[in-house]
Formats: sequence, C-alpha cells, structure tokens
Amino acid sequence: MEAFLAENVTSWISSLDGSEKLNFRGFGLNALFTLSRTPLQLPFLHAAARFWNPVTHVFSFGGQGMCPTFEDFQVLMELECSEVILPQLRFGHAQALGRMCGLTAHDARSLICSGELDILGLIHRFFDAGDRSDHYWQGFRQHALCLCLLSHFLLSSDFGGASIRLIEVTQGLREGKSCIAMTLAETLMGLDSVYRREATRFTGSPLLLQVWLMDKLQVVDSCPAYSARGYFFRQRLVNALDERWWFDWMCNLSADGIAWRCPWLNLPAMSYSMSRQIGIQLIGLTHCVFYFPFRFLRQFGHDQTCPPEGIEYPVAFPVRGAQLARYATAWRTRKLLAPASTFSCTLSDECVDWLNEEAQVGPSLVSDAPSSSGRGRRDT
Repeated sequence: MEAFLAENVTSWISSLDGSEKLNFRGFGLNALFTLSRTPLQLPFLHAAARFWNPVTHVFSFGGQGMCPTFEDFQVLMELECSEVILPQLRFGHAQALGRMCGLTAHDARSLICSGELDILGLIHRFFDAGDRSDHYWQGFRQHALCLCLLSHFLLSSDFGGASIRLIEVTQGLREGKSCIAMTLAETLMGLDSVYRREATRFTGSPLLLQVWLMDKLQVVDSCPAYSARGYFFRQRLVNALDERWWFDWMCNLSADGIAWRCPWLNLPAMSYSMSRQIGIQLIGLTHCVFYFPFRFLRQFGHDQTCPPEGIEYPVAFPVRGAQLARYATAWRTRKLLAPASTFSCTLSDECVDWLNEEAQVGPSLVSDAPSSSGRGRRDT
C-alpha cells in the first residue's frame, strides 16, 4: 500500500504543468517537486541512525556530534519564512477538510477514520486536473495536493497513515507560515524511535534528513550555491547497497571527511538558544522536543567548546494548548548566532577529552521529565 501511494503521489507531481506549479507556490512546498525525485536510501538512513544519540540529539561520527537544524531544513526547502505553525489541538477537522477541498460534510467525513486521513481517497478525487479555468476546483485541488505532499515527504507517521492534524498544517501554510520547525521536530523524534527500536519507519522527513546527511558526510559532491532543483543532478561520490557497508564506512569517518560547515547552504544565522532553556524548543504535531546547538558549534563555523558540567537534557513532552502562546513567544525571541568567517576543524585537547569521556559515561537525562518513548500514535 505504501509503495502504491508513493507511486500515485509521484505521478500527480509529474502531471503538473508550469502554471499549476507556479500557482502552488503559496504553500511553500515547491522544492519538493524536484527533491522528491531523489531516491530514498533506507540502508543509508538506518546505518546513520545507529550513530544517533536520543538524549543529546546529535549524530556522533568520528566521535564528534552534529545535528540537523531548523535553518538547515529551511534552506533545503528554499524557504525564508520563520513564523512557525503550532498545533491547534482542536476538533472540527472534517468541517475544515470540507471547506478547504470543497467537499460535502458526508464526503469529508468519509475521508477521515480514527484520526487518519484517507490520502489515497484524496488522490482519487483530485488527481484529474479537470477544467483548468475553474479556479475554485483548482484551489481545492491545491489543498488536496498539499495534504498529500505533507503526509509523504515532510510529516510522515510511524504507522504509515496520515494524521488529521495535517489539515491544520495545510491551513497554516496557506496563511504564509512554515512547517519546517514541526518537520524537524517529527524527524528528531522519529530518529529517537528508530534508534530505540520502538519503530522501523522514519517519521517526519526522511527525505530532508537524507539530503542533509549526504551533504554533511560528503556522499554527494558540493556545489557553490545550493539549489533544490539541482540536487537531483549532483554526482554521488559514495555508493553502497546495504546497511552493513554504510555502517562500516561511517565507523571509519574522521573529522576531515565531514563538512562541518556547508558554505553552499549559505546560512546567515542559526538558532542558538532560548530564554531559560539549554536547547531550541521544537513543537511537533503533538509533542515538544529539543535540540542543543551548543553541542555542535562547529556547524556554526565556531570553535567547539565544552559545555558546562552537569548538563541535563530534557526529553520530549506532550504539547498543551494553554502553553502554545508561550511557545510562540519563545520562538520569536530566540537568539541567533551568525557563522564565523573562518574556523578550524581542529578540536582542542580539552574537547577531545570531554568527547571521549562522555562516550564512555554517557550524558545525563532530566529524570523528572516525561519520557519521549511510548508517545503512541500522534493523530488524536
């Protein structure tokens, strides 16, 4: 079923003409029209997940940490908007689906079952372009396509279905907001689940994760200026077929084989800290999760320093509606760090000792915070 859905989504993208792609730009997802042509390399991703740390949220290659950031994913999607979409945690999804796709109440309810969207049903209803001069129909069709792209490329779930919360996300995109922070949150939590063997499917966006990882690990050749349109045509420098080969290759990576700072991503600044928080707070579909920029200062082009002793890392916790306004304020007031003009890949002896010691002991986890494991299905 999953392969069948993927084929249908890909066929829909291929059938779009230039005017349809241009009119779709208001959703901010047009980069997917070309990125989606990149084959997903699951053996590569599963091998990389074995180097993921679900506490500190870093990949540890060569004993040194790196992590995808909001700005990384934003650049890969060729977006500039930083106003994020927050989950509304409300009911009435059938009515909202009906309004955005021009469906009767009965038809809208028929596409929702147990908190999931019938994506295949949406494709069957809206694949045909119909009368291209019917602007109402074309508008409804754009919303349906947005739902399909979100469910398949950016906010995929661990159970293979599509959450009804994607309706809220689509509404936010149409209002000019961004789902990149939400996509990153779901991707990080998906890595946690795969690492802990709570799931076999990558959630969030395995596509953006793969594109980012292959750049960082120099699996694809670098380019002077990143372009989603050009990514599909970039040369693969390393090829492998199975997870074991990729794992052995990653075990032998050293610092000089990793692109700590990717100049072709052209990042003017990166989120660094939030008020009274040691990490950047990301709101997913139902849970809040963190990443910790002080752990990978090298990605900012700055020399890596050792974090203060006794750091405890918060784990994912459920989002509560009463706190959403506070989350939005915290995001808008987050501190940014500009990349340094020059930096060295060499770590100080102090940092090397810290990394080696942590590899043996392990980082500490906030003990009184609810665990991110056992989140269950995030579609209610």
